[in-house]
Amino acid sequence: MRYLLVIVFLVGYNLSFAQQSIRLNEGWRFLREDLGGIWEAVRPAGKGDPETVPLWTKVTLPHSANERDAVDPDVNYYEGPMWYKTRLDIRNPYNQGRTLLHFEGAGQKSEVYVYTTKVGSHVGGYDEWSVDITDAVKAFKLNDSLFKAFKGKIPIAIRCDNSRDLEMMPSDLSDFNLYGGLYRYVNLVYEPALYIDKVFAAPKVSLNQKMPI
Repeated sequence: MRYLLVIVFLVGYNLSFAQQSIRLNEGWRFLREDLGGIWEAVRPAGKGDPETVPLWTKVTLPHSANERDAVDPDVNYYEGPMWYKTRLDIRNPYNQGRTLLHFEGAGQKSEVYVYTTKVGSHVGGYDEWSVDITDAVKAFKLNDSLFKAFKGKIPIAIRCDNSRDLEMMPSDLSDFNLYGGLYRYVNLVYEPALYIDKVFAAPKVSLNQKMPI
């Protein structure tokens, strides 16, 4: 009974210091082609400036580069690199906490950037994964001129690529569309420095215990 009370206390205590997750559905821009480098995704360019070319389009997540052409019998669906970008107001409420971007699915290869710093990558379009952006966000905020230039928000850019790859499944021998883009939810996650992630109960049966007659 004493141990049960301790577990209940810890779980209750953890409720006020648990992960906080925010869905990032709005405020994204999309480009269905490649860039010369990450700088082209974050360079300052005003309206009408020739540097705004190529043009980014506004999208809402989840989103795929193949939302139309994958079901069009008259064209080949797009296979290649693509970019997403947004600016986030990141304020982790936990002292010494960690800040993550959690992807529920991104096709098919992905690279994640905070401003021009590459913070992570992933291969595979059908599993969830996370990238810790804590240190890169902190470094960006310490650069006063950049932080002010982006009006106190953190520039995030993500490169996805659904090009055919013989080392990945499914192969090009299968009749399967390799959808590209952030086609499942993306979440901003705040984690406290210390918290309980899961609580397990493992029942055991004693073979020496006598059964009542």
